[in-house]
Amino acid sequence: MSESTRSINVTPEEIQAGKTMAIISYLIFFIPLLMDDMRNNKFVMFHTEQAIVLLLLNIAAGIVGSLTCGIGLVLYIPWVILLIMGMMNAANGELKPLPVIGQYGEKFNLVK
Repeated sequence: MSESTRSINVTPEEIQAGKTMAIISYLIFFIPLLMDDMRNNKFVMFHTEQAIVLLLLNIAAGIVGSLTCGIGLVLYIPWVILLIMGMMNAANGELKPLPVIGQYGEKFNLVK
Protein backbone atom coordinates (compact mmCIF):
# COMPACT_ATOMS: atom_id res chain seq x y z
CA MET A 1 0.00 0.00 0.00
CA SER A 2 1.27 3.42 -0.88
CA GLU A 3 1.26 6.26 1.57
CA SER A 4 -0.45 9.55 0.86
CA THR A 5 1.83 12.08 -0.79
CA ARG A 6 -0.47 15.08 -0.96
CA SER A 7 0.10 18.16 1.11
CA ILE A 8 -2.89 20.13 2.34
CA ASN A 9 -2.41 23.71 3.48
CA VAL A 10 -5.05 24.57 6.03
CA THR A 11 -5.20 27.80 7.99
CA PRO A 12 -5.89 27.82 11.74
CA GLU A 13 -9.05 29.80 10.98
CA GLU A 14 -10.28 27.00 8.68
CA ILE A 15 -9.64 24.44 11.39
CA GLN A 16 -11.48 26.43 14.04
CA ALA A 17 -14.42 27.12 11.73
CA GLY A 18 -14.68 23.48 10.67
CA LYS A 19 -13.98 21.41 13.79
CA THR A 20 -17.61 20.75 14.66
CA MET A 21 -18.59 19.91 11.10
CA ALA A 22 -15.54 17.65 10.71
CA ILE A 23 -16.67 15.66 13.75
CA ILE A 24 -20.23 15.51 12.42
CA SER A 25 -18.94 14.21 9.09
CA TYR A 26 -17.89 10.97 10.80
CA LEU A 27 -21.46 10.43 11.96
CA ILE A 28 -23.36 11.70 8.89
CA PHE A 29 -20.87 12.18 6.04
CA PHE A 30 -23.18 13.96 3.61
CA ILE A 31 -24.11 16.91 5.86
CA PRO A 32 -20.89 18.88 5.06
CA LEU A 33 -21.38 18.11 1.38
CA LEU A 34 -24.72 19.93 1.45
CA MET A 35 -23.30 23.14 2.94
CA ASP A 36 -21.51 25.47 0.52
CA ASP A 37 -19.30 27.12 3.14
CA MET A 38 -18.13 23.72 4.41
CA ARG A 39 -17.46 22.41 0.90
CA ASN A 40 -14.83 25.14 0.61
CA ASN A 41 -13.22 24.24 3.95
CA LYS A 42 -10.26 21.91 3.29
CA PHE A 43 -10.19 20.67 6.88
CA VAL A 44 -13.83 19.56 6.77
CA MET A 45 -13.50 17.97 3.32
CA PHE A 46 -10.42 16.01 4.43
CA HIS A 47 -12.37 14.50 7.31
CA THR A 48 -15.39 13.93 5.05
CA GLU A 49 -13.14 11.87 2.74
CA GLN A 50 -12.00 9.82 5.72
CA ALA A 51 -15.63 9.35 6.83
CA ILE A 52 -16.64 8.06 3.38
CA VAL A 53 -13.86 5.46 3.52
CA LEU A 54 -15.12 4.43 6.96
CA LEU A 55 -18.65 4.12 5.59
CA LEU A 56 -17.39 1.78 2.86
CA LEU A 57 -15.58 -0.29 5.52
CA ASN A 58 -18.82 -0.44 7.50
CA ILE A 59 -20.74 -1.69 4.45
CA ALA A 60 -18.05 -4.30 3.75
CA ALA A 61 -18.18 -5.48 7.37
CA GLY A 62 -21.95 -5.82 7.09
CA ILE A 63 -21.71 -7.87 3.91
CA VAL A 64 -19.02 -10.16 5.32
CA GLY A 65 -21.01 -10.49 8.54
CA SER A 66 -24.11 -11.49 6.59
CA LEU A 67 -22.27 -14.02 4.45
CA THR A 68 -20.57 -15.67 7.42
CA CYS A 69 -23.68 -15.86 9.63
CA GLY A 70 -22.40 -13.18 11.99
CA ILE A 71 -18.82 -14.37 12.43
CA GLY A 72 -17.59 -11.48 10.28
CA LEU A 73 -19.16 -8.99 12.65
CA VAL A 74 -15.78 -8.91 14.40
CA LEU A 75 -14.84 -6.48 11.59
CA TYR A 76 -16.91 -3.84 13.36
CA ILE A 77 -14.32 -3.61 16.13
CA PRO A 78 -11.65 -1.97 13.92
CA TRP A 79 -14.38 0.20 12.39
CA VAL A 80 -15.35 1.59 15.80
CA ILE A 81 -11.70 2.16 16.70
CA LEU A 82 -11.05 4.01 13.42
CA LEU A 83 -14.24 6.04 13.87
CA ILE A 84 -13.11 7.20 17.31
CA MET A 85 -9.61 7.97 16.00
CA GLY A 86 -11.04 10.06 13.17
CA MET A 87 -13.30 12.01 15.48
CA MET A 88 -10.42 12.64 17.88
CA ASN A 89 -8.21 13.85 15.01
CA ALA A 90 -10.96 16.24 13.93
CA ALA A 91 -11.51 17.50 17.48
CA ASN A 92 -7.76 18.09 17.88
CA GLY A 93 -7.51 19.94 14.56
CA GLU A 94 -5.22 17.34 12.97
CA LEU A 95 -5.05 16.24 9.34
CA LYS A 96 -3.77 12.72 9.94
CA PRO A 97 -5.11 9.97 7.66
CA LEU A 98 -6.58 6.99 9.44
CA PRO A 99 -4.26 3.97 9.71
CA VAL A 100 -4.47 1.42 6.88
CA ILE A 101 -7.55 2.87 5.14
CA GLY A 102 -6.99 6.64 5.33
CA GLN A 103 -4.90 6.82 2.18
CA TYR A 104 -7.91 5.84 0.09
CA GLY A 105 -9.79 8.98 1.13
CA GLU A 106 -7.89 11.16 -1.31
CA LYS A 107 -9.37 9.13 -4.19
CA PHE A 108 -12.65 11.02 -3.60
CA ASN A 109 -10.80 14.29 -4.33
CA LEU A 110 -13.01 16.48 -2.13
CA VAL A 111 -10.15 18.69 -0.91
CA LYS A 112 -9.77 21.46 -3.48
